[in-house]
Amino acid sequence: MAPKARKLKTITLSIGGTSCEAQVKSWTLNNNTNAGNTVFTFGGNDLVPTDPGAIIEDSDPDWTLDLTLLSDWATGGISDFLTIHDGETVAFVLDHLPNQVGEHVRWSGNLKVLAPSAGGDANTTEETKVTLKIVGKPTYTHL
Repeated sequence: MAPKARKLKTITLSIGGTSCEAQVKSWTLNNNTNAGNTVFTFGGNDLVPTDPGAIIEDSDPDWTLDLTLLSDWATGGISDFLTIHDGETVAFVLDHLPNQVGEHVRWSGNLKVLAPSAGGDANTTEETKVTLKIVGKPTYTHL
C-alpha cells in the first residue's frame, strides 16, 4: 500500500452547539485509556499473563480533547462560552477531513467544560489553551 499523508487544514467543531473551528489553532483528541491491569490468582503461572490464573481487567475509557484557540471573549465566542459553562457537561461534534471523500470521520459525545485561563505576553495574539475531559468513549463514525 502506498503511503498517504494529509495536512491538517479543515475541521468542523461544535461544543455545546457553539461552532468554534474558526478559532482553533491546534487540536488533539487523546486516548489516555489504560490497557488494563493484570490480576494474578493462586494456581496460575505469574510469568505468562495469558496462562490460567491471570486476568486482565478492563479499564474505564479516558479521553481528552486538547485545544489551542485564538481567544474570543465576545458574547457567544468560544472563550466566553467555556467560561460561562465551566463545570457543565455538553455535547461535542468534531469532523475531521470533512472535504475528503472516503476519509471524512467524526467523533461525537459529551465533554466536561473547563473555563480557560486568560492573558499572555504583551503585543502577542491572545490564545486559549484548554484540555477538556470527554465523558466515556467518543463515538467514531466514518461519513
